Amino acid sequence: MLKTQNETEFKVKQGDQVNRFNFRPVDFDRDLKTLYEWMHKSHIAPFWKLNLPMPEFKQWLRNSIEADHKEVFLGTFNGIPACYLIAYDIKADPIQNHYEYKEGDLGMHLLIGPRPFLNKEDGLSIIQAMIIFLYQYFGAKRIIGEPDVRNRIIIPILKELGGEVLGQFDLPHKKASLIIGERDAIMNRLKERNVEVEMIRSITTVEKRRDLIGWR
Repeated sequence: MLKTQNETEFKVKQGDQVNRFNFRPVDFDRDLKTLYEWMHKSHIAPFWKLNLPMPEFKQWLRNSIEADHKEVFLGTFNGIPACYLIAYDIKADPIQNHYEYKEGDLGMHLLIGPRPFLNKEDGLSIIQAMIIFLYQYFGAKRIIGEPDVRNRIIIPILKELGGEVLGQFDLPHKKASLIIGERDAIMNRLKERNVEVEMIRSITTVEKRRDLIGWR
C-alpha cells in the first residue's frame, strides 16, 4: 500500500493574525526523539499511557507507522513541532460499538506536545488546523473523537469548533466522551469566526486515505 511522502502546508487567517501549519506523515528516525519526549510529559502521559522505556516505545512507534488501519502525522505551528495526530478507520476500532457509523466517518486522536501551547488561543488554533487538515486530506464527512472525559482542554475546544458531544462510554483504557464533528457544522463555524484558509501545498497520495473512510 502506498505511503504519503510529501507534506500539506497552509495558512490560517483570522483578522490580523496569520498562522502557518505543516502536516506530514511521521518519520521514525526524524520524529522518534520528539514523540518520546512528548509522551513522557506530565500533561500527556496520564491520557496516552505511552511513557514507556525507549525499546518498547520504538516498537510502538514502528507499529503505529506501519499499521494499515490508521495514518499518523506530525504537525508544526509556525515552524515549531506542535502536535501528533492519528487518523484511523472506525471499523477497525472498538468505538464502532458505541455509536452509529456512517460512510465517510473518520476517527481522530490528537495531542499537543509543547506545554506552552496549552493555552486557549494556541490550543484552539492548533486543533482547528488539525481538523482542517483531516477534512482537506481525507475528504471525510464526519470526524469522530473520543477524548478522555477528564480532558478539560481538548473537549471545550472541540465544542467551540463545532463538535457535538453525544454522550460518554467506557473503553478498556478510559472513560470517553463521544464527539462528532459534522463537516458542514465545522465549516460554518469557521465562517462565523471569520477564519480563512490558504492552501500552499497538499499531500497527493490517496490510496491509503480512502481505505480509512470506506470509500472502496
